[in-house]
Parts: sequence; C-alpha cells; structure tokens
Amino acid sequence: MPKKRRNIKFLICLTPQEKEQVRQMAAENSLTMAELFRAKTIKNRLPRRVTKVAGQTYWELGKIGNNLNQIAKAINTSVLMGEPVVVDRGLLEQVRNLVRQVRREIAEIDLVTEIQDEA
Repeated sequence: MPKKRRNIKFLICLTPQEKEQVRQMAAENSLTMAELFRAKTIKNRLPRRVTKVAGQTYWELGKIGNNLNQIAKAINTSVLMGEPVVVDRGLLEQVRNLVRQVRREIAEIDLVTEIQDEA
C-alpha cells in the first residue's frame, strides 16, 4: 500500500519542557514527533512495547503450560492403563488456565508512558 501524502501542516505551541517531553517519548517509541502526535490523536494509541522480562516470562509460561499438558497426558494414559493415580484434575486445569491468562495479559502489556495533562 502506498504511503499517504501528508501536505497539510498543523501548528502547535508547546513550552520547552513539553517539547522535550514529546521528543523523549517519541524517541523511546522509535517515532518522530509527528508520528507520535498522529498516534496519540488520530489512532489514540501508541505501538505496544514489551520489556525483555515480560517477553521471557511469556516464553517460560508457555513452557510451563506445555509441561502441564504433558503431565495431564501422562495421568490420562496411566488411568487408561488401570494404574492408580491421585490427582486433583480440577486444580491441574485451573493452573493451566491461569498460566494461559497470565500469558495473554503479558502479551497485552503497554509500557508506553502517557503524556499527562497539567491542567
């Protein structure tokens, strides 16, 4: 898709402190100041940023979820073979669901700082 041509200029007045805050916020999000203003005004959101810790946690929780699935499969196989297994299946399912929920929440983290009105 071709890039939109932007030829209309919009004048905005800022204090030196506000301009510096906007410049820093744009730099933190790898945006120009114009892109930042468009993102915050037209799109009303900034691109999502996830920390390394959150990314690693997401990955590790995925591995834990896989391990829980393997445990559940081993339990089911043991039961089918007639071996006695004492497991709280409800608790196991609850843990698996919690791991999935935390992974979803981590993936939706938005760590971008909001510009706050000083009114």
